[in-house]
Amino acid sequence: MASTPKRPSVTGNLRKNRLYITIAGKLSKKDLDKLYTDIRFYVVDLNAGFDVINDLSGCSLAALNGIPTFKKITNHLIDNEVGKVVRVIDERKIIFRQILNVAAKMQGYKATYVNSLEEAEQELFNAQKQDGLRFCFLDQPVAYIIDGKEGRGEISDISVSGCAIKHESLEPIIDQLISFSTTFQKHENLLEVFETGAKVVWVERNKFAVNFQKVEDGLKEQLAERLVYESKCDFN
Repeated sequence: MASTPKRPSVTGNLRKNRLYITIAGKLSKKDLDKLYTDIRFYVVDLNAGFDVINDLSGCSLAALNGIPTFKKITNHLIDNEVGKVVRVIDERKIIFRQILNVAAKMQGYKATYVNSLEEAEQELFNAQKQDGLRFCFLDQPVAYIIDGKEGRGEISDISVSGCAIKHESLEPIIDQLISFSTTFQKHENLLEVFETGAKVVWVERNKFAVNFQKVEDGLKEQLAERLVYESKCDFN
């Protein structure tokens, strides 16, 4: 006798202020649509800054026609001020490669990947409180100045407190102070140019990260609003 296919499930933990999403088997467009409805139902009872554990370790394949619904889910979480998102994955399964391929083409929040539910819980237990959600961007240019010399690159991920940069030239060193600038497309009501001092906190091959220095609350709020807007833009 064939077993009944497992359907996605959503639960909320009010004490932990956490949303749990579990997906097993093949994820269809119909499953994703129902998942979107269930997530909206549970998010209502959670407070801003809630965390998400998304268990995909039992999922084998996702329908590509469900990508727009997946984007709606991420946008809804962003609109409701999600905190940290942790995904439990099995790197041997096709779904893992699908997620990475979609993430490479889509702007949105930055998720952390682990291999078990235990690791996910530990990740959230150990996580320091973030100063705003971290977003992954595509093709967003950055200019930075080190000791009077200008370097250029692209944003890898960004929050209101710092940024990781894929650089094309002029590599800094840890603890170095730089001038940071990024210009967004023109918008009537949103921040277009963000400029600030920044301190380099780590350096890797062709990539480094900075913490922004002394950003006033008003400017931080404008940047947060712009980041949310950019994260919800359409992708190709």
